[in-house]
Amino acid sequence: MTETERETAGAVRSAHVAHFFSPDWTQTAQRATGALERSDRELAAPQLIVTVPDSVSAIALARELRALPATVGLRVVPVTNATRGARLIKSAPPQVVVGTPAVLAELLAASALKLADVHTLLLAAADEYDAQAEPLGALMAELPRGSARILTASAPTQLVENLLERYLHKARRVAVPVVPPIPIAPGTPPTLYVRTVTSASTLAPLGELFDDIDPPSAAIVVADSRGEGQARSALEALGYPADSELITVSRGAVALHTALVVFVGLPEADSLTAALSAHPARLVALISSRQLEALRQLTKGVVLMPYERSRAARAAREREENNRNALRAVLALGLPAREIVALEPLLAEHDGLAIAGAALRMYERAAEEAATARLAGREELRAELKAARAEPKSADAAPDSRSPRSFDRDKPRGERSRSGPPQDRERSFGGPPRGERSFGGPPRGERTFGGPPRGERPPAKSGDRPFTRGARVDRGPSNSSRSSGPPSRGPKRDDKGRPPRREK
Repeated sequence: MTETERETAGAVRSAHVAHFFSPDWTQTAQRATGALERSDRELAAPQLIVTVPDSVSAIALARELRALPATVGLRVVPVTNATRGARLIKSAPPQVVVGTPAVLAELLAASALKLADVHTLLLAAADEYDAQAEPLGALMAELPRGSARILTASAPTQLVENLLERYLHKARRVAVPVVPPIPIAPGTPPTLYVRTVTSASTLAPLGELFDDIDPPSAAIVVADSRGEGQARSALEALGYPADSELITVSRGAVALHTALVVFVGLPEADSLTAALSAHPARLVALISSRQLEALRQLTKGVVLMPYERSRAARAAREREENNRNALRAVLALGLPAREIVALEPLLAEHDGLAIAGAALRMYERAAEEAATARLAGREELRAELKAARAEPKSADAAPDSRSPRSFDRDKPRGERSRSGPPQDRERSFGGPPRGERSFGGPPRGERTFGGPPRGERPPAKSGDRPFTRGARVDRGPSNSSRSSGPPSRGPKRDDKGRPPRREK
């Protein structure tokens, strides 16, 4: 009794099953065969719910489910969006619904998905449900009590163990025997190139692979009859007949010294061993990213190299093809007589192909110089536009250069300038500076105002008139003794300056 059988011996009667095998949607779909056979074709309601990690996986697994004979008469709908899925389910209720736990929980919340008739739930690739715990719990809460539950995973990780303990208690565990690594002969280890593809386009890189390698002979190794039919259809689309001797399709047999061997999907140990025994020139595996770890476990001792067509080489090939197309267009217009006359003397010294290569180099050099000139012109124009945009801003921010003002507060007031630097220009407003102005007399400290200076004046005597700043000239002269001007025009006054009395 193996270890797996001992763990599940007490849970044989359980309706829940956990399958552990290498990631493969074809094998995952085969685990749902019994649930598909129990589904009622006449009942237009969901009976089998399949959860997947992402929307791409939903489409891939739905395609594999439709390919099974047990799905005949059943409607399988992959749900990648809640709004579109609700419309699809309402228009034609399916018997099988495939989607992520998040999308299915959203459909349940909107009452667009009913689980009353569901008899089986399949948790596909459960080891990848890292962010699906909450929506998965909402889905499990609405599941009918007696429904069976199936889980598939590549290994019993901690996440898988938690799911088994919570939703598939005492589930039977069915594990595919681990395939030991293939034997490798001593010496230089073989190299296996890996090209990662999606499940929907496994054979899409086949044409690009043939164009890049151009093998004289090739073998395409598939896993089953359905893969064989898909490979033949892809080869017919590329122009190879069904009975072509250049490329063969097989399930493991490879002719000796085949130039190229292509594995479609994760190869089996026997097929990989047979291919290595044929000593092919190159081995390429077209697998999904989920199958990469399983391939490493299978091919221990084999050097795995990513197969990526060089982008630089692809760009160089495209450029050379464009040059050839340009030459073909010129030749299609007729032979250029002047150019032939110019190059004909060189045929006596050089080969014609060498002359054409030199002409092509001159053409490419001229094209590069033209491109460089265009780039320089763009840079110069960009610099001019940038300077033109910056000129108004600098003119607004900077003061007028024709009349700069000085704001040096440390200098005396008389040395400041409004029309130039203070060291070059003097302030002039029709006279000397502020400190040297006289306004019709001596400076302020030397003015006398009709008498001696303030400190030299004699003391005032009683009866004398108080000191005034000067003679009042705004009035006409009086008859006093100090008046020396002509008499004023007015009525005559007496000796005391009084006007004469009017007689009544």
